[in-house]
Amino acid sequence: MWISKRTDYATRAVLALAIADNRQPMKLGELAARTAVPVSVLEQVMPALRSAGIVRSERGPAGGYRLNRPPAEITLERVVRLFQGQLAPIGCATRRHPDPCPMSVACSLRFVWEEIRDATISVLGRTTFADLSERAQGPWREPALIGVAPPASAEG
Repeated sequence: MWISKRTDYATRAVLALAIADNRQPMKLGELAARTAVPVSVLEQVMPALRSAGIVRSERGPAGGYRLNRPPAEITLERVVRLFQGQLAPIGCATRRHPDPCPMSVACSLRFVWEEIRDATISVLGRTTFADLSERAQGPWREPALIGVAPPASAEG
């Protein structure tokens, strides 16, 4: 399965909001800086997340975006499906309206594709943004600082 940039960016945005723990709404510019996602892309992604009930927006000078539900109630599957659609690796392995198979009725490949689909759905479905936030082990690190050694201490 190949995840699109929009899906990647959406999952980063939801994770940043989960890590922020809904203390206060996060402005689009701050969300963009924390996730290394262009504001122009977040302007497209966030309305889709809002329409799906994953985030909510608050207006005004102190406004911004928050999660609409606790992170433990938002699965990675829900966000990925919103932007990716079907999670089957091939059209003949979708659960609803599979593409007709040009091979024989007992195509042995389809069973493998269905196993891959089911494994993908299982992993995404059991992974919540609370899990991902916990794995992050702390506040979101600024993208520019990732991989940069901490400054040497003045002692020494």
